[in-house]
Amino acid sequence: MSVNGIGAAGYPAWQGARKAENNAKGDFGANVKATGNVVHITPDALFSIYDAKTGESANVYRADDYSEENPLYIVKGMDKNGNEYEQTIDVSKVNPNSCSYTEMLALNAHTGNTSDSNFLSMAIMKDKSCTASYHEKADYMAMAHELMNDMKTLGNWDGYLRYGKWINDILTFCKGKS
Repeated sequence: MSVNGIGAAGYPAWQGARKAENNAKGDFGANVKATGNVVHITPDALFSIYDAKTGESANVYRADDYSEENPLYIVKGMDKNGNEYEQTIDVSKVNPNSCSYTEMLALNAHTGNTSDSNFLSMAIMKDKSCTASYHEKADYMAMAHELMNDMKTLGNWDGYLRYGKWINDILTFCKGKS
């Protein structure tokens, strides 16, 4: 008998997995072993995620000089080669129709979508993107519309409404910055 689900082979694990090991390293919180890499998930991030299949992780923070006029976020994590990275993202310049997963995570955090259900939405969209890394660009709005239609077809109205709200939050912010 096999067991499938979040954290199983091919599916991203969520931020609660950060309690798997309690070995602090550098500026990161806990370490989680995945695909031979040790990824770092931090409890103080606005949003944390890792992909058990690729070994990548991302932790989203507001930059020290963040303001409504200067919406800068810092994304720290581990790339698929096991190297730590740090990226500064100005969410006012992110195009959700063509952006990296790290940019989408920062935009997601900026719009306040950091709940467990939004985490699951982001994990599913990453899986659906079929991108090789967190830094490869994809059209996340098209994926969100496709997933919303899937929820409608399945009669999953909670999921349908969740994706609809997420799309509306992202588009409202993007239209307001133009």
